[in-house]
Amino acid sequence: MGPRNLAIVVYCTVVGFAVLYATQPLLPLLAEQWGRPIGDTALLTTATMLPLALGPLLYGYVLERVSTKHMLGAGFAVLTLAQFAISLGPGYPVFFLLRSIEGMMLPAIFTALMTYSSAAGGQHRTRRNITIYIAATIAGGYSGRVLSSLLTDLFDWQSAFLFWACAALLATLLTTRLDSDPRLRLGRVRLAEIRELARRPVYAEGLASAFLLFFVFAAMLNFLPFHMRDNDPTISQSEIGLVYTGYLIGVLIALSSLHLIHLFGGERRTLVIGSLVYLVGTAAFALPGNGLAYLSMLVFAAGMFTLHSVLSAFLNHLETQRKGLINGLYVSAYYAGGALGSYFPGFLYQKVGWSAFILLLMSLLAVLTGLSLMLRHTPGAAPAE
Repeated sequence: MGPRNLAIVVYCTVVGFAVLYATQPLLPLLAEQWGRPIGDTALLTTATMLPLALGPLLYGYVLERVSTKHMLGAGFAVLTLAQFAISLGPGYPVFFLLRSIEGMMLPAIFTALMTYSSAAGGQHRTRRNITIYIAATIAGGYSGRVLSSLLTDLFDWQSAFLFWACAALLATLLTTRLDSDPRLRLGRVRLAEIRELARRPVYAEGLASAFLLFFVFAAMLNFLPFHMRDNDPTISQSEIGLVYTGYLIGVLIALSSLHLIHLFGGERRTLVIGSLVYLVGTAAFALPGNGLAYLSMLVFAAGMFTLHSVLSAFLNHLETQRKGLINGLYVSAYYAGGALGSYFPGFLYQKVGWSAFILLLMSLLAVLTGLSLMLRHTPGAAPAE
């Protein structure tokens, strides 16, 4: 992947993930404006993540006939229109509909970007390209949350969505400058192929880990703004948005994931250590007040992105023939966890409280640690050391 293509892929990735997460810190504000309960506004995140869980498996049918480059262009064009419509300040039903439309485009965009990244430059550059892609997703998630919060405090929430509409328009134009994408076996996903992969322990364990790691992450990041508002009703949008600053540690971790693997002595050990750090970071959010949440986010994000960057690059490296398939399955498992995590734990938070919410997430991370211990390099092989 040449410098121009790399720059375009990175920019498009940043914008795509910024659009996905732009609403998250604004959920308490929107809930108050519309007079809606937590569950309704939490669904604004779920509406974009649920299609991400299902879309990668369905878009294989489209990818048989449409190139990655053209899919990116079409996806960003729809995002641009939807963001401009949201910036007009619609009520909850129209806002929800527009976010759902965006959610239908995001699987195409992310699968195309990930597949383009993993294939460009040949097998020997797969891990490097995927780590760059993941670093860009982290930068995008942070930008979407923080810039949306700052723009809302400076102007209003509609201005934040107008900003991302303009950014998506530029991404649409830039996709026309991409070289033709490398042709992979990007065809339709067949049930027999999924069953074949599921019978391989490395993929079964890896996809289950992807589900759990993002269930916990989405739950925390979706309901933390409500918890911070409950702790301090006068807190500003910028103060809520800046709690995600610790999230940026993920960029450093993604870019240095190969060094971490070497330092810790293999993928499995790195994943186990990442799981334990993730568990400690989650527990730290149980501490009282908002002040320590900023530090807790640093530890929490360090653990999560260690898992995400090592696991996704590892699975891509193993699969030489059907990268489109394994990317689709990974993204589906990952966002299935995110879709469920962004909604259902909220009921526990509302009914029982924050401590019970944290205990649930810690229990799931204990299971994730067990899966990391089981990870194997190849079917039937001894666990990786």
